[in-house]
Amino acid sequence: MEVVGSAGGLAPITDEFREIVAARAGQRFSNIVGIERFAFYERAHQAYAVIATGERRLYGNIILQKGTIEA
Repeated sequence: MEVVGSAGGLAPITDEFREIVAARAGQRFSNIVGIERFAFYERAHQAYAVIATGERRLYGNIILQKGTIEA
C-alpha cells in the first residue's frame, strides 16, 4: 500500500519485502508496486486468502499475486 499523503511513495518496509520475495522467487519476481489505500483494501477484500501476522511496522502489508510462469 502506498503511504497516505505521499503521492505514490512506498514505506521503508517495502525494501525488505522486495528482498524477501526476490530471494525466494529469483528471476520470476517482477517488482513491487504501490496501490492507493482504498484500492488496496478493495483488492484485499477480493483475495483468496488473508494471512494475519504479528508485523507491527507501519504499512507492513502486502498482496502477493499468484500466476503462471512461461518457460
